[in-house]
This record gives sequence, C-alpha cells and structure tokens, in this order.
Amino acid sequence: MFKKSILKNFSFFVFLATFVIIILCCFADFKYALQVIAFGIVFGLINTYTIICVFKNEFFAEKEQIEKRLKKQVEYSSNHLTAILNNMPMMAYVIDTENKFLEGNVEALKFFDIEEGGQLSELSADIFERDTMEQMKAENAFVIKNKKPLVTDRHVKLTDGRQNWFRILKVPILNHSDDVNGFVVFGKNIDIERDAKRQRETYISTLSHDLKIPTLAQIRALELLISGNLGSVNDNQKEILNLTLDSCYCMYDMLSTILTTYKYENNDIILNYEKVHMLKLLDEAFSKSVRAMHSKNIKVRVKAKDKFVSLYADKAQMKKAFENLIDFCVSNAYTDTEIICEIGKINNSNSVFISLGFESPYVSSETIQNMFKMYTTSSEKMDKVGSSLNLYLAKQIINAHNGTIAVESKKSNYNHYNIELPCINECKLSAIAC
Repeated sequence: MFKKSILKNFSFFVFLATFVIIILCCFADFKYALQVIAFGIVFGLINTYTIICVFKNEFFAEKEQIEKRLKKQVEYSSNHLTAILNNMPMMAYVIDTENKFLEGNVEALKFFDIEEGGQLSELSADIFERDTMEQMKAENAFVIKNKKPLVTDRHVKLTDGRQNWFRILKVPILNHSDDVNGFVVFGKNIDIERDAKRQRETYISTLSHDLKIPTLAQIRALELLISGNLGSVNDNQKEILNLTLDSCYCMYDMLSTILTTYKYENNDIILNYEKVHMLKLLDEAFSKSVRAMHSKNIKVRVKAKDKFVSLYADKAQMKKAFENLIDFCVSNAYTDTEIICEIGKINNSNSVFISLGFESPYVSSETIQNMFKMYTTSSEKMDKVGSSLNLYLAKQIINAHNGTIAVESKKSNYNHYNIELPCINECKLSAIAC
C-alpha cells in the first residue's frame, strides 16, 4: 500500500510538471513548443495509463481480500450450524417434494443407516411400511397446501422391523415463486415419554379403582347405619356417622375428579350429547352444596330471562363442571351473603351465558390467570383439599363443549364467574335423533 501511494503521488507530480513546461514553452519558439507539446501528450497518456493500472490492481486486490474474508465468515458460520445440527438430540434432514433425501445430520444418518458421506436416493416403501408412507404423503400434501409448518406425533414403522414414536416437525422450503419445493424435517424420539405417560395412566387408574371400591363400600354401610336399617342410633352417634359419611363423599369425589382429569388430559373422554335444560341442571348442581351454604347462611337467587334455555351437551360432565364451580364459589363467598345466578341467551349470538356473582375477597389478575391451571396452588384454593383439580376439571369440561369461562373480580369485593356455551341446535339434535 505504501509503494502504491508513492507511485500515485509521483505520477501526479510528473503530470503536473509536464503541464507547466508545456505552458512555458507556448511563449518560446513555436516549433520547439509543438515538439514539447507532443512529448507532453505522449508522456501524459503513459502516465494516465500507469495511474489506471495502479488503481485497477489495487481494486482487484481489495476485492480478492473481501471475497476471502466473506468466504471465511461463511465457512465459519457453516461450521457452527453443522456443529449445532449434528449435536441436536433429534434427527434433522432435508427432502424434496418427491421424498428425495438431500441432506441430514448425524442422527438422521444413523436412523437411516447411511454412512457419513453416503447417499440415500429417496424415502420410499423400501424403508418405511405402507401406513407410515401414507402418513408422510398426507403430511407433505398438507404442508404444500397451507405453506405452514406441521407438528404431529406418530408411530414410525420401518421395513426392517424397527418401530418408534416420533414427534415430527415438518417445515416447508419456499422458492422464489413462493411454492414449496422441499421440507426440513425434525424428528424427536418420544418412546420414553410415551412409556412414562402410559405407566402414569395405569398407576392412576389402578389407584383410583382400588380406592374407589372400598370408599363406596364405606359410603353404603354408613348410609345403612344412618337410615336405621341396621338398628337405631342416638343423635350423637348419628352426628358422628354423618361427619364420617361427608368425609367419604369428599374422598369419593376427589378420586372421581382425579380419574376424570387424567382422562381429559389424555383425550380419553367420550361426550354423550343430549338435550340439557340448564335451569334443572343448575338446580341439581346447587343441591350438592346445600349443606355448605346452610352452614354459611348463603342464599341463592336465580335470574332467568328464558326459563327454557337448553344446551346440547353431556349432562353428567356439565353437571360436574357446575358442581365444582358452585362448590368453589360457596367456599370463598362471605358468610350471610347471596349468590346470584343469571342465565339467558346472548343477543345476536348462538350462545348461552351463565353468570355466578357473589361477595368474596378481591382476586388479583395474576391469580385469576393461574386459577384454572392444573398444578397451581393459590391462597384461595388452600381452604379446601382438591379445589385446584376441581377448577381445572371444570374448565376442561367447558372447553370440551366449545365454551369459555372468565373471572371478573372487583375491588369492591364482588366476583363474577361468566360461562358462555354454544346454544342448542334443534335441527342438529333432530337429525341425530333420527
């Protein structure tokens, strides 16, 4: 760079000096001046060519250095990306729309038994069984149509007998025309996760069944004693028996809640839809909390604009949801207060609203957000065992019926539980009945 700078400065100096000599010669002998001018023009052209060559060489030298730096940066980034992909705890590979295998990380090469540097023509029926291939084609068609990533859990069967459960993420690769011309596929083995889930389900089901049977037997025995069918009992004995029976009822409800909750978690619930009259269902749901309301002197007032509001729902499940909600409302309501239940159809909407309003301590927005979560415990839930799962289950049942639930708490210590559910479709009900 130093030599090039000296050469440019020297060339400019010589060019300037030549120009000055030409000017001076113009005032001297005319013939001599023409010779000097001619010499100056030739020398100037040579000098100009020299300067151009210097700049040209300098430009290409700098361009070459920039290209080398960019190449090193690309290689460096590529090495980083390769290291990340090869050390991922899942397989990742690229295929085109014809299932031709283009590239894959170490986990993908191991899964498909490809040696490093080897090639695999395509993911065909020679590798996957027919059912798996059909699922792959359906996934490809879905991604091509929607041009959006797809996430799914599926059973992958290979022709060599291997079978695994994978969580698949398929991401489309778009060309300049915004068409899908390939896919990036990520696959995580979830065999251990599914085994643990299955063991948990078996444990919960066994535990619930083994506890429910003796608890139910205790309930029936206590009911016989209290009724006097096995002999008379005095008032003190009856009081003790009633307290024990209440405890057994609570235990039985808790076991049923646990079992039903896990069924909803695993999508094992089948809803048996029927026409449900909401006023009658709410009356049955409130009747379960009569004793608790009586002990706190809480009254119930129902406001119904339409006394014949009906839902198309699973009656048993919907009743369970409102029993849980009402039980929680009664537990938190102030003594000597009133629970106002409003029910009616929403104007210009094919929906029904049910509102439970009562006086109780103010609930912060943060607590409201966590209130219906499965594993969250708040101060409002500590007063009664199992209320966390009860609220969670109530929300799951309402969600399963395409409904919503929202909590509104005012600093004036008045709370609203607002439930919105799709209204019954009489035409649909008639068609199913037929």
